[in-house]
Amino acid sequence: MSIVWRCQLDVSTYIALGQQIEVGQQACPDCGRRLGGWSGYWRWARGPGTERLWIRRRRCARCRRSHALLPDFLLERRLDEVEVIGQALALSIVNGLGMRPVAERLGVPMTTARDWRRRFRVNALVLATALVALAVRLDPAAVLLSATHHETAALESLGAAWQRARTRFGQRMPKLWRFWSLSSCPWPCECIRRWPDECRRWRPEMAVTGGQLKVPALVSTTL
Repeated sequence: MSIVWRCQLDVSTYIALGQQIEVGQQACPDCGRRLGGWSGYWRWARGPGTERLWIRRRRCARCRRSHALLPDFLLERRLDEVEVIGQALALSIVNGLGMRPVAERLGVPMTTARDWRRRFRVNALVLATALVALAVRLDPAAVLLSATHHETAALESLGAAWQRARTRFGQRMPKLWRFWSLSSCPWPCECIRRWPDECRRWRPEMAVTGGQLKVPALVSTTL
């Protein structure tokens, strides 16, 4: 399993640090026990360029399970940075660009960009519902969406949840697409764990399932 953690570094700084990267304390998502060091591995990430970076692993001595610690600019099992994926969706859904010009602008294969949009379209309604629930949990005021299509509604809901999180928690919240990566992770990062209990329990996937089932998170809805 992977844990997405709140990374204050930009991508180039993270890459430059290599195996010297410091993640900070992380808790086991199953039992809450502090995770111990468990080496790491190299993986590729594609943004403006394609670079190799170091991913730390941690292990729970009680559960005997290890977890990859992904910085919030990455997604599990995906080559491209979350900012690239988010921009592709925004350019296509909001600006109305076709996937071929979107792919050319962002420097990714057209088939990759097309698959992001296809998966996002399939799960947009579930994602919009979950993000509205998260936004209301952060601030009980009604969330008013102007969108009539599910994909646009999902993006509007993300913006609403992010704005309310920023209002409530200030600079602890990252920029939009990194926030999506954090809040959509199946296991909340340490930053999310430090939210008040009532917000912690209402991660997007739990908001529509009561915590019993996982709904598609960012990795599966868009990629």
